[in-house]
Amino acid sequence: MEKTPINHNRLQRKEGHDYASACIYLITVTTMERKRLLGTLVGGSPEEADIEPTPLGLYVAQAFRTMAAETTKKTGSRVQVLHYKIMPDHFHGMLYVRDPLPKGWSLGRLIATWKSDCTHAYWRENTEKDSLFSAGFNDKILFHKGQKEAWINYLDDNPRRLWLKVHYPDRLRKIYDFKAGKQGHPYTAVGNTFMVKYPERLQVRCHRNLTEEQIQAEVEMYLKEARRGAVLVSPFISPAEKAVYEAAYKERLRMIHIVNRGLDGKFIYPSGRDLTGCTDGFMLVLAPYADYSQETSAARITRSQCLDMNSYAADIASITLTEHGTQRETQKETRN
Repeated sequence: MEKTPINHNRLQRKEGHDYASACIYLITVTTMERKRLLGTLVGGSPEEADIEPTPLGLYVAQAFRTMAAETTKKTGSRVQVLHYKIMPDHFHGMLYVRDPLPKGWSLGRLIATWKSDCTHAYWRENTEKDSLFSAGFNDKILFHKGQKEAWINYLDDNPRRLWLKVHYPDRLRKIYDFKAGKQGHPYTAVGNTFMVKYPERLQVRCHRNLTEEQIQAEVEMYLKEARRGAVLVSPFISPAEKAVYEAAYKERLRMIHIVNRGLDGKFIYPSGRDLTGCTDGFMLVLAPYADYSQETSAARITRSQCLDMNSYAADIASITLTEHGTQRETQKETRN
């Protein structure tokens, strides 16, 4: 059963944050009604995928750089563009406010000035006087080590993910309120939903504190079952579970990945290799939590959530492994 996807405005500001302070911000704005005005998807394969900017898209990027330079000149506070990505219907820009902004200035003022400039450029080429961008903007504050590099890699992967969505729409069709497991818990599902009906669905659960040798033994144990045809089910949280994911992904073995993020937002999809696994047919991604819920908005996954997600995996699994690596059947599923 499907329902209408949630259309979050995604404009939440971080409560208590001083938006005139020195910080790295990832800014995202979308075109009005998601019109593809900024670029065109090109390339004959996911690896060749790229965005060919329109003249308007090029102007938006140049205006973003100009806004940073002009702010530095007018205020004396250094504002630097670290990265940006033009997409057909939205724009990502990474802005580094290196010095606190003076009184009367804030991130909101900078973005409003830039958006207004872009809209006037749009008007010069259009008889209609609609705004180029939707109201407001989304910002993500990059506090932690490694976040900047991770987000740059993610932004640069945007064309590939868009290519997959365009060319494999059926494999990336989202199902809302998808019931799975003995308890019939509702998930947002993307990918090969037939996996929940495979006869052998094996929960992957490994202790966190294992040696490298023990981790390798766990990997080999689960790969042996997956090669036989068992579907691996897990949130893949612990180091050993992550190692199982990596090895299984490399061999394109079937997996059900339970994720700690909401996928019910209209434009939100699995990320990175999960998306590729779904389009290639060997992965099902299940989101037990709603987008922008308390669980998905937390900065770090909690122990309670880890336990919850492992319980969801156990509920979906039809077999488990003993400590000796042999299969045993779990409790029979309730039949309607």
